[in-house]
Amino acid sequence: MVVEGFHHGSGCTVIKKILIGMLKPGMYVSDLNNQWVPSNNASRSGKIGNQATIEKIKRLGVTELYIDTAKGLDCPEALPADEQKQIQAQQLESLQLQSDAGTALKRVPVSQERDRAEKRYQQARTVLDDVLNDVKNNQPIDVAAVDETSEELLESLNTNENALACLSHIRSKDTYLLQHSINVGILLGIFGRSMRLEPTVLKELVIGGILHDIGKVLVPDSILHKPGKLEAEEWEEMKRHVTYGEKILDVTAGLSDLSRSICQLHHERLDGTGYPRNKTGDQIDRYGRMAAICDVYDAVTADRVYHAGMAPDMALRKLIEWSVFHLDKDLVYDFIRCLSVYPVGTLVELTRNRAGVVVEANRRSPKHPMVRVFYNTVNRHQVEPVLVDLSSENAKYDIVGTLDARQLNLDVTPFL
Repeated sequence: MVVEGFHHGSGCTVIKKILIGMLKPGMYVSDLNNQWVPSNNASRSGKIGNQATIEKIKRLGVTELYIDTAKGLDCPEALPADEQKQIQAQQLESLQLQSDAGTALKRVPVSQERDRAEKRYQQARTVLDDVLNDVKNNQPIDVAAVDETSEELLESLNTNENALACLSHIRSKDTYLLQHSINVGILLGIFGRSMRLEPTVLKELVIGGILHDIGKVLVPDSILHKPGKLEAEEWEEMKRHVTYGEKILDVTAGLSDLSRSICQLHHERLDGTGYPRNKTGDQIDRYGRMAAICDVYDAVTADRVYHAGMAPDMALRKLIEWSVFHLDKDLVYDFIRCLSVYPVGTLVELTRNRAGVVVEANRRSPKHPMVRVFYNTVNRHQVEPVLVDLSSENAKYDIVGTLDARQLNLDVTPFL
C-alpha cells in the first residue's frame, strides 16, 4: 500500500494536477497517474501521511499526479484538472483540423483487404508462437520466418492499413503477449510509413516490434499472469524481461541493430523514469521513442488481468499528457496524426441520434472517417448496422463526440 487510508474532508471537490515536487504531507492523492507502467498496481489514492510516503511514490517513477483539494491540502499554483483536460482537448481539436494528405495514398477499400489481412495476422501469430516455444526450449529463433511475416504485414499495410488496424482491436486476454507483440509491430509499421521511412528501415522496425517483448517468455507465469498486486520483488523480475530479451536477441543471427534496439529501449522514458537503464533524452534514439509510444498505446487500450483497456481516443489524450515528461511530444503528435484523432475502434457519437465504430480512419479529413453505424443513442439499443463514409457528400451524419462503450455496455468488436 503506497498511500495511507482515506480521509474524507468537506467542501467542493477540485482535482488538480501537480508535479511530484509539489506533493506534501496532508495532500490527498486521487490518482498516481502512472498506469502507463502496465504492472504498477499499487494503491493510487489516499491521504499522504508523511515524507516517507512521498519518497515511495517517487521511487515508483511518478513525476506528476492528481490531488483532491476537498479531501486534503490545496496546491494554489497547480492547474485544476478540468483545465488540464481542456488544454488536451484543444490540442486534439487542432489535430482534428490538420490534413495528412501528403501520406494518404490511394488504396483499395478496407473490406477488400480484410480477408487477406486476417490470414496474415493469424500467420504472424503462428510464427510468433513458434518463436516463443523455440526460446522456451532453448532453440534458435527462425529469423527468416519473422522476416517474411514482417514483409507480408507491411504489404497489407501498404494496401490498406485499416484492415490490420481493425484486427488489432479484436483481442483475447488469454493470448495477450502474442497479440500485443504483433500489434506493436503493426503500429510501428503504420507510424513508420507515415514518416516515409525507407522500406528496409520499416521492415526492421516491424521485426523489432514483433520481438520486443520476447524476454517475457522467461518470466515465471505466476508473475506474468498474476491478477493481483505484484510484490516489489515480482515487479523487479517483470522488469527483467527487457534484459532477458536483449540476451536472446544478441545471440540471434540475422537481426539488425535497429530491431534489437526496439527491445532495449521500449520501456525507457525521456525523463529517466523508465527501465532497465533509466536512460534520458538523447540516450534514447528516435526508433526507441517511437517504440515506447506504440507499446504504451497498445498496452493501455487492451483489457488485462489487472486493468480494463481505455478507449482509443482516451488513450490518445493520455499520450498527450504523458508527453509532458515521459514520451517525445513531437512524435506523439505525429503518431496521433497517423492514426487520426478518431482511430480505428473509436466509438463515435453522431448526429441524428446514432453512434458507430470507426473502421477506417481518414488522414485527409480526420473528422470524416468510415464508420459502421449500429446504435440509437436515444433509445439505447442496437440498430441494423450500416457502413457510412462520412466524407461522402451523401453522408447523413456528422461526428459530435466520442462515447465510452463500457458505460453503454457495448462491445464494438463484432462491428469491426
